[in-house]
Amino acid sequence: MDLVKIIRNKEKNIRQYYSKNFDKIGSMDFIEMILLDAVFIIEFIRESNAFEDGPKNLEPWMMSDIKEDLKLLENQLPFFIIQEIYDEVDRARQEFPSIPFLRLATFHFGKYTFSQGVNNDPKVKESRHLTDLLRNLMHNGVIKRPFTFDNIKLKYSAVMLRKAGVRFRVAKDKCLLNIRFEKGVLEIPRLEVDYSFERFVRNIMALEQCYKPFEAYICSYIKFLDHLINSAEDVDLLVEKGIILHWLGDDAALSSMINKLNENIGDTSAYYDDICKNMNLHYENRWNRLKATLELVYFPNIWRGTGTVAAAILLILTLIQTISSVKSVF
Repeated sequence: MDLVKIIRNKEKNIRQYYSKNFDKIGSMDFIEMILLDAVFIIEFIRESNAFEDGPKNLEPWMMSDIKEDLKLLENQLPFFIIQEIYDEVDRARQEFPSIPFLRLATFHFGKYTFSQGVNNDPKVKESRHLTDLLRNLMHNGVIKRPFTFDNIKLKYSAVMLRKAGVRFRVAKDKCLLNIRFEKGVLEIPRLEVDYSFERFVRNIMALEQCYKPFEAYICSYIKFLDHLINSAEDVDLLVEKGIILHWLGDDAALSSMINKLNENIGDTSAYYDDICKNMNLHYENRWNRLKATLELVYFPNIWRGTGTVAAAILLILTLIQTISSVKSVF
């Protein structure tokens, strides 16, 4: 059969993508495993794109489980073999013109909120497998800045930074990683978190630590969030500003998730060192903290501000009257 021949001719190359445990699997068993997995993935993604609710012969809960499994690093088939099987199946079906499998997969995963801004980035075309594709979609359109190994840590959480006058704003940028800090304003693209977010991010982080330690975009992003979020109060502030939208029940659950994600990050390159450095300097400037205290304590709204001004005027008038009285006595 043509499909079996395709896999047999590439068997040695395919095995290089897997751990040595797969060496114990016989040739025919290995070929059958790759064939069944590849055909299933092809048909699942093809039908998911054709029907809004996914393949009609699958229950909704099955769809959810399969989507999660497709993101797992340990479940990945190399793109080149899926593409060859896909092309052969299309030739047998006489379906022309054929849409490249990578384009189908890009469209399928491009529907997720974390992958907004999908375009013709060359790195997307270089994806090794589905997990790599997801990572490339996440940093599609990312701002170019140098990676470093200085590992400058953000010392202050969101609540502390607000006390130093830092303002938080939702960035209009579609790329999740494009965080900016200019003139005391921290702009962060909106992050939407559900119960599958932790599992998904752990797989992307594992991929970066194994294969992309010098371009660890997602690891750097999680580290930054971990330093920015220390408690439920920090999450509450970011939710209030529209920067975070989550479905985890309470803010403490999200804070705990982010902090746990950072526990397993090893030594990787850092992407936000310059931002962390500037934010630390902003907080450590006493004048910034003084101005913020005046604004937060005495001028948080028009009524408190009006009362503060009235009290100040009354104090000044009282002082003038006292001085006038003292002068009249002498």
